Amino acid sequence: MDSIPIPDVLLEEIFLRLPAPDTLVRASATCTTFCRVIKGRAFRRRFHALHRPPLLGFMDAAGFHPAEAPHPSAPLAGALTPCAADFSFVPAVVSSSSYYKKDDGKGPRWRPRDVRGGRVLLDWISLHPRFIKSWSYHYGSDISILVDISDVLGRGPHHTWTKRDMCNAADFHLAVCDPLSRGFMLLPTIPEDLAALPQDRLGAFEPVLAPATGDEPFKVICVARYETKLVIFVFPSTTMQWCMVESPVVPSWHVMSCFDCVGSCFYWTDRYDWTDHLMVLDTRTLRFSTVNFLTGYHMELRDADLSIGHDWRPNAVVVGSEGAIEMFSLVPQHGSFALHHTSLQPGQDSTHEWKLEKIVQLPRQGHGYSISTVGAAEGFLFFQDIPAGHELENFDCYSMEVKTYEIIKVCTKDFFDSARAHPYFSFPPVLSEPTV
Repeated sequence: MDSIPIPDVLLEEIFLRLPAPDTLVRASATCTTFCRVIKGRAFRRRFHALHRPPLLGFMDAAGFHPAEAPHPSAPLAGALTPCAADFSFVPAVVSSSSYYKKDDGKGPRWRPRDVRGGRVLLDWISLHPRFIKSWSYHYGSDISILVDISDVLGRGPHHTWTKRDMCNAADFHLAVCDPLSRGFMLLPTIPEDLAALPQDRLGAFEPVLAPATGDEPFKVICVARYETKLVIFVFPSTTMQWCMVESPVVPSWHVMSCFDCVGSCFYWTDRYDWTDHLMVLDTRTLRFSTVNFLTGYHMELRDADLSIGHDWRPNAVVVGSEGAIEMFSLVPQHGSFALHHTSLQPGQDSTHEWKLEKIVQLPRQGHGYSISTVGAAEGFLFFQDIPAGHELENFDCYSMEVKTYEIIKVCTKDFFDSARAHPYFSFPPVLSEPTV
């Protein structure tokens, strides 16, 4: 006797109860009926409402570092690594700086600058990674980002100079891609006339992806720090045109490379020290503001002069509840480290101060080690340990769920860059639409 077919509605209820996305991937490969139900838009919408996308790993200048066993996402991350780690499907930038390739094979290429909602924001680099921080815009160098190091040292033909002695915002090439679907969009460069409006010397340029809102698939925001002003260049995917907004607030620190996205806002913290305020950008209104940082419990932490001994990032802002801003601050104590969880309730009057919620003791890794926070996303805080000695390799990366304080090792990677390690969350292609 033939078996009675199971109605699609009942199949959806069964699939919604499967424990993880990788089990749905295996189920979809079982038969065409299962695949049709799982790939259906209605089912995917229900599944997304009940489950957050899994953490697949981290992206940085060295590539993609997938989650490793025993992390629950390891099977899925391993299967998707060839897609997530490869940006070769994005066309190369053709410019005078694109023709020079180094002997080690690490020539001009795309690198990830921000990751959000399954999308990856890329910028084009023409320098070997070990020279980027010494000679590029990130530290306000006088050398254009398109200048090769051999030109600077006088050991090669000067074939990579740009038209200007100094780089400005029009020099940067950006792209947005979806590594899993291999879709991409090459953004037009910022127009020369718009880039020239600040009439100031560019010291830092930080492109970020704003959270998707409504009918706007994505928005790219470039924070440009000049000597005397702060400017943002904005590229909405709906208008496909660049615009510029100048901030009335200029932060007191020089490096704005450490940021966290909470809701629709970006929060910048000083990478090296405690400052008197947080810099906030609302991506909906494109307005800057500040939040008092040195109040309440934060004053106690600052007065204790708890230096972590390196220039690693000490603070990260996380998702708050009921409008509160929540932060985790890395504090050394007696040869080990702890995360101090603080919160600030909404309001502008002086009665609202940073309050201590909990102190989370981190597992001790050994003598002489250090720890740096990487950032926060999707309800998780990320940090990595830094081994003792001068060999910057084999860094263990961890995630901590903010609500439960559960700490899980994600992976071990052999390249350290605390300001450029981006957690990558995404559903597998069978459970998601292309994002670009």
